[in-house]
Amino acid sequence: MGIQGVIPKYRFCSRVKILVLCGYATASLSAQAEMYFNVNALHLEENQKAQTDLSLLSRTDIQIPGEYDVQVRVNKTRVGEHHLRFVVCDGRRLCPQLTPSLLRELGVKIQVFPAIVAMVADAPIVKLGDYIRGANSDFDFDRRILNLSIPQAALDNRARGDVPPEQWDSGVPMLFASYSATGSEVKNHRNGQQTSTQYLSLRSGANLGEWRVRNYSYYTRTRQGRASWNSMQTWVERDIRSLRARLVTGETSSPGLVFDSFSFRGASLSTQSEMQPDSLRGYAPEIRGVAITNATVEIRQNGNLLYQTFVSPGAFVINDLYATSTSGELVVTIKEEDGEIRTFTQSFASPPISVRKGVVKYSVTAGEYGTRYYNDSSNAVSQRFAQAEILYGLLNSTSVYGGIIVAEHYHSGMLGMGQSLGRLGAVSLDVTHAESTFSDGTIRSGQSLQAKYSKHFDITGTSMTLAGYRYATDGFFSFDEASNYYHSSSLASRYSLKSKAQLTLSQNIGWLGSVSFSAYQSEYWNRGNSKTRSITGSWSKTFDGISVSLNQSQSRIWRTEKTDNITSVSLSLPLGKWLSSSGSSVRMTNSWSRSDQGTSSLTSTLSGTALPGNNLSWSVSQAQSRSSAGSATDSTAISGSYRGGRATAGLGYSNYYGLRETVSWNLRGSVVAHPYGITLSQQLSEGAGYALVRAPAAEGVKIRNRTGLVTDWRGYAVVPSLTAYRDNNVSLDTFTLPDNVDVTDPIVHKVPQKEAMVLADYRTRVGYRVFLTLTHDGKPLPLGASVSAGEAAGMSNEQGQIWLTGMKANGVIKATLAGGRECQAPFRVDQAETRNGIKMVTLECRS
Repeated sequence: MGIQGVIPKYRFCSRVKILVLCGYATASLSAQAEMYFNVNALHLEENQKAQTDLSLLSRTDIQIPGEYDVQVRVNKTRVGEHHLRFVVCDGRRLCPQLTPSLLRELGVKIQVFPAIVAMVADAPIVKLGDYIRGANSDFDFDRRILNLSIPQAALDNRARGDVPPEQWDSGVPMLFASYSATGSEVKNHRNGQQTSTQYLSLRSGANLGEWRVRNYSYYTRTRQGRASWNSMQTWVERDIRSLRARLVTGETSSPGLVFDSFSFRGASLSTQSEMQPDSLRGYAPEIRGVAITNATVEIRQNGNLLYQTFVSPGAFVINDLYATSTSGELVVTIKEEDGEIRTFTQSFASPPISVRKGVVKYSVTAGEYGTRYYNDSSNAVSQRFAQAEILYGLLNSTSVYGGIIVAEHYHSGMLGMGQSLGRLGAVSLDVTHAESTFSDGTIRSGQSLQAKYSKHFDITGTSMTLAGYRYATDGFFSFDEASNYYHSSSLASRYSLKSKAQLTLSQNIGWLGSVSFSAYQSEYWNRGNSKTRSITGSWSKTFDGISVSLNQSQSRIWRTEKTDNITSVSLSLPLGKWLSSSGSSVRMTNSWSRSDQGTSSLTSTLSGTALPGNNLSWSVSQAQSRSSAGSATDSTAISGSYRGGRATAGLGYSNYYGLRETVSWNLRGSVVAHPYGITLSQQLSEGAGYALVRAPAAEGVKIRNRTGLVTDWRGYAVVPSLTAYRDNNVSLDTFTLPDNVDVTDPIVHKVPQKEAMVLADYRTRVGYRVFLTLTHDGKPLPLGASVSAGEAAGMSNEQGQIWLTGMKANGVIKATLAGGRECQAPFRVDQAETRNGIKMVTLECRS
């Protein structure tokens, strides 16, 4: 029999035996007696029954005390991963040693329990019910899950999905450089000229504790030898956990909470929406009601259940709904304990600028306007300034916001309000007054009025995501405009925005697909015929993998005073699905476009992915263009991109009608230095969290759900993108582990801060996997005997078989028999037979 049959059979038989044993054990229970296993239920000889030690199997509610990494749940809600010590309590089960500091982190209001307040922060608490009435713990040993049941009155009123700042991981120290390098060689056959360019973009930085240092730089070089290196921005930032805010100092951009964002050099402190739980982000109405008995409250929208909770008799408030849409009607159902059901409807609409009731968002910024760092214009000025912005949820359907800017040559103030109109939608209105002083002594002042409207029409399914209009009087300038044209008030007047309007609509039309429409228009003061306009309409439909789209756009630019109309059609076909039973990713896409000037183009592209992990993507395209005069030109392009664990590389070639050939390449990735060495990785995502996978000696192990990401020769890898301030799991694909490596737990949960490199540390056991058969006195080792060899340990089945991992090449195997007797057997790997990477051997265990 092959090893494939041996191992599954061994595991299957073990499970069957446990079921049989459990059946006999259940029959052997009395009202007050402990569970025990009847050895006579096993088909063993008398001398085997005498040697069989089932003490480790006779109790299903107890395991060996010690320290374990466990997932902690409070009232069935997962709250994080912790390393806890467990001790035997009540003589029958494992209880966790909790501490006052951990209980506080889990959301327990320890200040209302005098016995806990009197304890030091790390004092052990074993029996939780002795300190909090009605509380208890239950440890699911097999799944490593600790369930804590704590009365709701003893817990803080935390929003759903909230991860407390105490659980945010600032990560390990690191230095990194995330790069994007591109280059091209162009050969012009018409004049024989050849040109080349290279470009390198760098985002580099360092992490130390809570602090982050970042820099943006780029390098360019041409065939003529001209090269330049520019450092664009350098700044330092850190989170302020207690405020759920971020402090940034250096060359950066203003937060843009209510004012337009601009570049500056200085410092800012601003609240961060990403630090809030999803149930408090965006706008959602507050639901109030009254329950007569213990009741279940359900909230639905368009028939979909959005929320369910249980409330006590009396008034209740629900303020942690997820922001699922911008407007609509919520149907609230209260199911009383006595069977009575009451329903009411609450209409809502999310104002374009709004927060939930009681929520405050703010920013404070000071420094020097960034003209001289990012703009070489001789008309610009760098002026010192201070800015403050605030957004506050005043009422359930009303938000107010405002801000001020005080600078050397500029002053402005804004005041606005966002208001839900229920079934009529939502609107926000604001007014800004500004006064600008120019270098020639000219003082200009003016106002800007802005209105935004949003509405979702449930009946038709039409979504008006944003309709906005802004009007500014002659003399109004934004801070950006006033600073950039400080030395030319006349030029500033010509570039002063007069009005701006925009509209976006989308409509689902069922089996016919969906349509969308967007329009934009702007106009400037003191400039004849200065309107810039763009209008776009589209229709799309997807069925059985086939995608069809139709687009029509119109644009007008004031500089040229030309109006362009472009029509385009696209059809994408899943060739791989039709031609291959394995569901290949190959697609054929055909697109056609035509302008009202008479030019047109037709492009056919064949694309897909290759390799087992879809690491390689490729495309081949052929295009033909026709001018308004009727002449045609052809072009061909071929490209490929490989996404590996260390970098992503791409190569392309194009030929334009035989007149011009272009070869291009690109390389993207990161170099990360950390306490354990240097690791090459895929490009780190800006604003995300990162994970350093540490699985010593586990080379070539895939990271689940990460294309191309595998551990290097030392067992390290960098996960380039995690969701910051949220619980993430980093999982190893155990099927790709080397034959001589095992991992205790392949899944690690982490909550990284923004751009923190958290350590996903896996406990690996390096050694041989051994399927061992032990005999004692010529008989198989009795069922339940404990077997160990160093850190490797296991338990024998009734045939004396044991599965051990992490075995050394040479060692001594020890077995504990009934009555505490021991026997030993020397092990040498060269004596074992190898089947599919597993060592198989039979040894005699001698006392």
